[in-house]
Amino acid sequence: MELNVRRITENDWDTLKQWWKDWGFEFIPSKDFLPDNGTGGLIVEKHGEPIVSTFMYTTNSGVCALGWPLSNKNYKSEDRSIAVEFLNKACEEMWKAHGGKFLFFWGDNKKYIDSLKQQGFNEGDNNYSHLIKQI
Repeated sequence: MELNVRRITENDWDTLKQWWKDWGFEFIPSKDFLPDNGTGGLIVEKHGEPIVSTFMYTTNSGVCALGWPLSNKNYKSEDRSIAVEFLNKACEEMWKAHGGKFLFFWGDNKKYIDSLKQQGFNEGDNNYSHLIKQI
């Protein structure tokens, strides 16, 4: 296993947009909807091939919200779930290094939620709505 984690860069934007399209997302957020104008998150690669990513909404409290987990739908290698765990752990370590105490996730991606639970996340609400208004 030769996984690498790094910050999302401007050069990843086309890849991320394609991943949203590949998974059938009807709403693809604009860069200014995302932390650090679309670069505020982490991405995991193997041999330079992007596998999974997530954005990190940092706050002025001890909470960092993970949002918009994405993956390369065409990446079928058996280490896919390991890459997700690696990503989650990297987010945890990064936030911890900044003095953070809590990670928070909202969403309905069952596989991702199951992965987070296996890594010590506790479920709060399980019925919710995700409402967005552009102003």
